[in-house]
Amino acid sequence: MEIIELFKDSLTYPTKDWNKLLIFGVLFIIAGIFGLLQALGIALGQYIAANILEIISAIIFIIVGLIIYGYTLSIVRTTVKDTDDPLPDFDWGKNFIDGIKLAILHIVYYIIPVIITLIVAYATGAFNYFYQLAILSASTGSIQTAPESLVASAGLSFLTVFIIAAILFIIFGLLLLIAKAVLAETESLGAAANFSNVFKKIGKIGWGTYIIWLILFAIILIVIGIITTLINAIPFIGAIIVLLIVKSYTEIFSARTLGLIYNESKE
Repeated sequence: MEIIELFKDSLTYPTKDWNKLLIFGVLFIIAGIFGLLQALGIALGQYIAANILEIISAIIFIIVGLIIYGYTLSIVRTTVKDTDDPLPDFDWGKNFIDGIKLAILHIVYYIIPVIITLIVAYATGAFNYFYQLAILSASTGSIQTAPESLVASAGLSFLTVFIIAAILFIIFGLLLLIAKAVLAETESLGAAANFSNVFKKIGKIGWGTYIIWLILFAIILIVIGIITTLINAIPFIGAIIVLLIVKSYTEIFSARTLGLIYNESKE
């Protein structure tokens, strides 16, 4: 499938079943409500009732979030198995388990860049520089009194850590996208966490094709983000529209287009 056709399909796919899109949107509203209640519980933390509210809200927020996560994986799975299939039905138990698997997969893929970044930060003295600047700031009220040599060395260290971290997270983020599709197809965390297997899948898609897809995907998400900002400017109703329609549409579109680009590895 040509990339333009791929995106045309993905952009229209969410509207093929408005009932499921709206049900998905309701999940985002529920997550949003309990996210606010959790924040309220934290703000009123001195009250026992508020602490209970915070805990209950956090639990419900996590459960709903995992179901949302899992449903997007079912969309990828449906797309990988048969591109002509409509939006999958909700299977709350299966969606929840899939959500847990996806969360674990994220940890697996991001723990490596996190560890390497921490090692680089230690090796370049970033922690030590941060500590020295924090002490100076606490004692003098400003880091402007810090010696120029300290500021320069700290700046170089922080910049090095930032650049390496950015490169690592981009690389592992690229791998994670395809790993999600592997998980959807195989339902195996082991297969999805197999880096060499994921590299082979991207190789079959074609790195050039994959990068072009990513760029176009990012542009579309930016446009949707701008639209979301404009809608959010409408008091109260705007937030409901965003959660009920825009957010659910975006997640379905994203899952669909991921499944379609992954299918290129099977041709």
